[in-house]
Amino acid sequence: MSDDNDDYEVGYGKPPKHSRWKPGESGNPRGKEKGHKGLKTDLEAELNATATVTGKDGWSKKGRQQRLVMATLCRRAANGDIKAQALLIPMILNIFGVEDRRAGPKTLSAQDQTLLDELLASEAEEEDEDGLVAESGGEDGHLPPAPDPTPTDDEGDDNA
Repeated sequence: MSDDNDDYEVGYGKPPKHSRWKPGESGNPRGKEKGHKGLKTDLEAELNATATVTGKDGWSKKGRQQRLVMATLCRRAANGDIKAQALLIPMILNIFGVEDRRAGPKTLSAQDQTLLDELLASEAEEEDEDGLVAESGGEDGHLPPAPDPTPTDDEGDDNA
């Protein structure tokens, strides 16, 4: 050490005074380098870009790459490609969920149910005016009640 700086010790966390940042001077004067925006942004840009696909038979189709990729994947899965099916099925379940893909009764909103009831009531009134009986059963358009499947005492006794 020099004789004029006997009071300052250089070491870990104590750089020499000549190499310290001057007051008002930045340690990174040019700032952060402009780099890639990220994988998600790059992927989104590629999927939204337009492309033209040409088939083996000479046909060509132009559209967004995302749409073209999904069309190809769905077509291959429908033709029995196991790898395409293995990719597509989890994607469908992830995007739409299990419940949305099942065929079955769906619940109607209150407004839809009211409209349906009004429509059915107006059709029933029109049938009554024409003097027609509903094809599904009795006068009110409902089926008669089903017989009781439990045997009575007279029907169930084979020992008598």
